[in-house]
Parts: sequence; C-alpha cells; structure tokens
Amino acid sequence: MSAGVSRALRVLAPNDFRLIWRDTFLVLVIVILPLAGLGFRWLVPYLTGVLAEWVELEPYYGLILGSFLLAQQPILLGAVVGILFVEERDEGTLLALQASPLSLKSFLGYRLLAGMGLSVVLTFVGVSLAGLVTVSPLELLAAALLASLAVPVIALTYAVYIQNKVQAVTAMKPLQSWAMLPVLLFFAPSPWQWIGSVPAPLYYPIRLFCSAADGGPEWWLILPGVILQAALILWLLRRFERTVYA
Repeated sequence: MSAGVSRALRVLAPNDFRLIWRDTFLVLVIVILPLAGLGFRWLVPYLTGVLAEWVELEPYYGLILGSFLLAQQPILLGAVVGILFVEERDEGTLLALQASPLSLKSFLGYRLLAGMGLSVVLTFVGVSLAGLVTVSPLELLAAALLASLAVPVIALTYAVYIQNKVQAVTAMKPLQSWAMLPVLLFFAPSPWQWIGSVPAPLYYPIRLFCSAADGGPEWWLILPGVILQAALILWLLRRFERTVYA
C-alpha cells in the first residue's frame, strides 16, 4: 500500500465509518448478505427436500451461493462507495481535494481498495455461515478477489453517471438484476457464455467458485476476469478524473 493511500486510510476511514454508521440503509446493505448466509444454511436444504420430486438442487449449491454471496456482495458495496462519492461531489469534497495534501489518486486508492477488501471479508463470512459447499480458503479467496473488482466498477459508474443520492439508491435495483445475468449464462450454449461474459464479467468469479465447489477449480478463469474488469476500471477512472477536474 502506497504512502498516499495509507495517509488517506488514517485521515478518511473514521469519517467514512461515521457516514455509513449513521445511515441505517447503508448499514443494512453491507451486512444483509453475509447474515443471509445463515438463512441459506437452513432454507436451501429445506427447498432441496421440498423440490426433490421435480429437480435436484444440490448440484447447484455453488451457483446459488455464487450468484447471491459472491456477485451481489461487491455490487452492493460498490453502490455504497458510489453513494459516498455522489454525496462528497455534491458537498464539494472532491474539488477540495485539489487544494489539500491528499491527492485524488490516493483518495481513490483508499476508497476503492477498502471497498474491495471489505467485499472479500464479507464474502468469506457469508459462504462460511452458509456451509453448503466445500472449497479451500485459497479457492474462495481467488473467487472473492476476482469478484471484488466489481466494487470499483460500480462505485466509479456511480461517481461518473449518477447525479444525486435519490438516483443512486434507485439504481441499486437494476444493478442487482445485472448481477443475475451471469447465472443465466450458465444455462446458455458455450459460445454465448463467453460472449455474454463481456457485459457480465462476474460470470468468471462465479464459475471459478462453482468449479472449485465441484472439486476442479478452473484457475485460468482469473485471467479473462481480471482483464475485462481492469479495462473497465481504467476507462471509468479516466472518465471520473475528467469529471472532477472539468
């Protein structure tokens, strides 16, 4: 971690914590999915028994957990970080950074890396509480890190395109629908899975998690997953910087 990002962590983290803690909605957004892991521990096996006559759910446990805990978690956290960006832009905080010792890059590095780190931790908590599949800590870490790249994608999309907090909250519903697109790709013919993964890069961490749950992790999925999301992040960063300095 660079000195600038470390300085931003010391200066801004306490204030960010207060901003989030005083907003009950944001607190619920952060903790609801990990706590839902306990619900999955009971609900999914129950549904497996109820639906056993028509469909066998157990082979899809990895997909169920991946679609909710692995994909939805970074999207919700990205929305929380994005809402903070929108509020700070409206209050002139981002412009004030230009006259402060803390650079915009350090500020972005701290905020986005903190969101990604929290996403990984909460994903571990949710999957562990659910207890439906067996994956090694390394496999879960790889899938969670790959999925956490969605945090800066969503946060920067908010910062660039969302005008106010009302729009920011409203946008969360279509974002959650977007998180379900990778699930549909699992049932699409092979060529369409890879074509569809371009607008839905969370397909890669979900598939990595599912393959690990099935006992054969497809490690090569990390490369295209990183490339697609990193390219999108870099493009959004340039757009964000032009917006701030305009």
